[in-house]
Amino acid sequence: MPDAPIKIGIRDELRVLLKLYPVFRRYTRDRARVKKNEEHAWDPKIETNGQKAVNTFIDLGPTYIKLGQVISARPDLLPNEYIKAFEQLQDSVPPAPFPEVKPVIENNLGKISEVFDSFNEEAISGASLGQVYLAKYRGEDVVVKVNRPNIQERVKKDIAVISRLLNLARRRLDTYLYVSLDNVIADFSGRIFDEADYLKESSNIMRIGENIRKRQEKVIVPEVYEELSSSQVLVMRYHPGIKITDIKTLKSRGIDLKNLAWRLDLLFMRMLLRDKIFHADPHPGNISVTDDGSIILYDYGMVGSLDDKTRFQLLKLYDGLSNSDPDVIMDSLISMNALSPVANRAIMRRTMELAIANLQGKPVEEREVQEIFSIANDVIFEFPFRLPRELVLYMRMSSLLEGTCKLLDPDFRFIAILRQILYQEGMLNDLYRFQISEFVRKSISSIEKGLDVLPLLKRSLEEQSGNSNFRNSIKIPASIFLGFLTLASVYISTTNRYLGFSFLGVTVVLFLLVLFKKD
Repeated sequence: MPDAPIKIGIRDELRVLLKLYPVFRRYTRDRARVKKNEEHAWDPKIETNGQKAVNTFIDLGPTYIKLGQVISARPDLLPNEYIKAFEQLQDSVPPAPFPEVKPVIENNLGKISEVFDSFNEEAISGASLGQVYLAKYRGEDVVVKVNRPNIQERVKKDIAVISRLLNLARRRLDTYLYVSLDNVIADFSGRIFDEADYLKESSNIMRIGENIRKRQEKVIVPEVYEELSSSQVLVMRYHPGIKITDIKTLKSRGIDLKNLAWRLDLLFMRMLLRDKIFHADPHPGNISVTDDGSIILYDYGMVGSLDDKTRFQLLKLYDGLSNSDPDVIMDSLISMNALSPVANRAIMRRTMELAIANLQGKPVEEREVQEIFSIANDVIFEFPFRLPRELVLYMRMSSLLEGTCKLLDPDFRFIAILRQILYQEGMLNDLYRFQISEFVRKSISSIEKGLDVLPLLKRSLEEQSGNSNFRNSIKIPASIFLGFLTLASVYISTTNRYLGFSFLGVTVVLFLLVLFKKD
């Protein structure tokens, strides 16, 4: 965002304050009620309040709709009942009149009549940040995605109002809640402008499309017409399809819904755990299916990415969950900064054990993501959980994906399919290699730190070099170091067998020299 201050009218603040204040009061009361609710029973009154909050966000307009979508992935902030309500918040807003949108198109591309063969002025969809039209370009059907008029200015003003009101409410919020909300707003401020920048969305489309094409998946990613795209206008090839929610039509086309759910889950898990970027908004409006069963993905404005460490810790967490190991789960959460390392480990371990026991009423394969999130949400207010930025979009993606897959297959079981994916894709082998490489890296770091003290020990070593006991004892650290080299050779062999075995051979020779070296 620019550094220049945004002018906020008192009317803007009052309008938002009058609408948000009742929502804020109900929310703080409901949050306190959840803390006291030891049985964690579903509360219809809280559910009603959550729906009222959603209605208010819709009434306040595009910025608040996007904000609602973001906080729907925050179980550390919202009770279950609110999350259920906010997950229904679709990014659908009546389109602006075409005469207001036309200047945006022509300022970026030139006269519509000179650029396109034909152009339908009736928008086929309207979202919070933009709207979409059908057109023909060089004989091809295309879609033209256009920023809403003055959307950047409106978003800047809305965020300024939200930040100011949050600051005014600071005294009425506990420190954790204030800091969490402040972080949400700061993160949201950056993300929403990225979503409104269609050059960035164009880059997202091409990156995700390239990854999918390499795997030859039965998935369609729209082609971008780069010569017609700018930060405010995005032109793509038009790919019509059957809505993923149109179960009747999908069945009439002979499409296997169970297989479709499997392929959809596999698609997103590969993006999440294999690629550097993943589509983070798989709600039903962004997914269609062709007559031959190919999946079409739309809208690449909201994307996420996990660094290697976070992705492998996520794999480790799933592995721990499948094996009912609360310690592995906790270690993964701490490594991902999703759980404070100062948390009472004994209490947290017991909580994890109870959560696992609660899930063991079914076979392991039937542990569903929604249930896991629900349990986490029940205890989230009592224990020091945190949600780092990179995990927020992952949680949103996972929740939406599971809901869409269950729509296709009511018997869909996320964990069962995930475990199959992990084994079939060889991802657990990747995890084990990562763990070994991390051990090697830390060991090398420790050795480097140890080398720093060698000059200080030089004199002492020289003084004791005549001592036979000392000469024998020095074999011990040498043997330890060679043991480390052995472990390193094992790791290297997982990626380069011949180099690894060569390294191992050298290590064996060195070990024998140390073992049988004469005094």
